[in-house]
Amino acid sequence: MRNVAFLGIAAALAAGPAQAMTYSLLPFQDGTMGILAQGRIEGNESARLASVLQQAGGAARMLVISSPGGDMASAIDLGQTLRQYGIQTVVGALGQDAYGQRALGAGRCHSACVLVLMAGVQRSIMPGSRVGVHAPSVVMVQGGRTYALDDATTRYMVQGTEPVLRSYARQMGVSPQLIDVAHRTPHTSIRTLTGSELARFGLVTSGRASFAKSPGPRKRSATGRRANRLG
Repeated sequence: MRNVAFLGIAAALAAGPAQAMTYSLLPFQDGTMGILAQGRIEGNESARLASVLQQAGGAARMLVISSPGGDMASAIDLGQTLRQYGIQTVVGALGQDAYGQRALGAGRCHSACVLVLMAGVQRSIMPGSRVGVHAPSVVMVQGGRTYALDDATTRYMVQGTEPVLRSYARQMGVSPQLIDVAHRTPHTSIRTLTGSELARFGLVTSGRASFAKSPGPRKRSATGRRANRLG
């Protein structure tokens, strides 16, 4: 399944332009560490992630991701690397809590990002996060330039991605019915999954759609409320 090739045809799963994916180490107050991944999935993401994992010295066991999608083959390769290293995945983004402290909040995981999410050995999402799917769009890449294909060729190529994606979903323990839902959704739109669908398709690893808590330890604020904060 690794290094999926489409003979010069690039299958993109994306929701508009965005900055390229960036990776950064994310230390938590309890001494554990994660990796924050934000942006569009482009080529060679697997090697870039492996470099960050090596930098963490094996201490990072969680990938917190927020992405609009991107290159399908690269997302699959990135997912294979995550599963190989036994990494859990969380949809979320870094922000600030009501006290101005760094904290994990809602993120988005659209299109090819869902292929990364499903690769986690455990999978969850922060409250308010959005997870959405749609069919791939297909372009031809030649000499560093991209060219749109005619409608008939596009339909043929999109159909050709279905067995690859269904096999990948099964490998990751996710229902291939999710791929059916995605391919019924035009690539110009996004089908946001409900909490019950996240659970039914196996995108969250619990009996129902559960949400990830901020990974840091809980501390009581001066008012007695509990706040989950990052180091």
